[in-house]
Amino acid sequence: MQRAPTKWKCSICGNTIYWDELFTYGKNGVVHFNCFKDTAIKVAKIPTEELQAALESLEEELRSIVAYKQRLGKVQNEELKKSLESAEKDAEKNAGILTRLVEKLAGL
Repeated sequence: MQRAPTKWKCSICGNTIYWDELFTYGKNGVVHFNCFKDTAIKVAKIPTEELQAALESLEEELRSIVAYKQRLGKVQNEELKKSLESAEKDAEKNAGILTRLVEKLAGL
C-alpha cells in the first residue's frame, strides 16, 4: 500500500511529510515531529526534563490526530463521523497550543 503524501515538505529536513506521520505547524512551516523535537531539545532554554513534558503531550495529541484520521476513513455513520471530526479538531487545537509553547520554551 502506498503512503499518502501531504503537499508539504519538512521545514527542517526538507523531506516529504506523509499523512500517517506525526507533524505539526510551526512558525517556520510544517515540520516532522521528530525533527521539531530534536531541534527543540538541542536549543532549549529550559531544563530538558521540563521541555520533555510539553513534547510528550504534543506527541500524544499528534498521535490522536493520526488515529482519528484513520478511523474517519472507516466510518459511515454520520453522527459518529461528526463526533470523531470534533474530537480531531480539539486535538489539532491542543497540538497548536503545545507547538507554540515548545517554540517559546526552546527559543525557536
